[in-house]
Amino acid sequence: MLVQRAQSHFSEDRPRYWKQQTQLAERALNEAKDNLAQKRAAARPGDRPPATEAASLVQKMERRLRHCELKRKRAKAWSIEISQQCDQLLGPLADVAEHCEILLPAAANQLRQMIIELEKYAEQGKRAN
Repeated sequence: MLVQRAQSHFSEDRPRYWKQQTQLAERALNEAKDNLAQKRAAARPGDRPPATEAASLVQKMERRLRHCELKRKRAKAWSIEISQQCDQLLGPLADVAEHCEILLPAAANQLRQMIIELEKYAEQGKRAN
C-alpha cells in the first residue's frame, strides 16, 4: 500500500500540482502584463504613471512561470523514475504477500494435520502397550 501511495503521489499528485501551478503562474503573468500595458498606454507622456512596479511584477511572474515549468518537467521525470522503481519493488513484494497469505497458512494447516495424525498414532501406541 505504501508503494502504491508513493507511486500515486509522484505519478499523479505532483504532476497535477505543478500543472495547476503553471496555469496559475501563466494567468498571473498575463494579468501583470495587462496591468503594465495599461500603465504604459496613457494618453500623454506626462499623464503616464510610473510603471516600474508593474514591470518588476512582470519579471517576477516570468520567473515564477519558469520555475513552475521547470518543476513540472522534473515532476514528469520523477514520475517515470518512481514508477519504474515501484514496479521493480512490487514484483518481489507480491511474492512475499503470496507466501504470507497463501503458502504459509497452507503449510500451517498441513503441519496441524500431521500433528493430529501423530497424536493419534501415539495414542494407538499407548493402547497397544
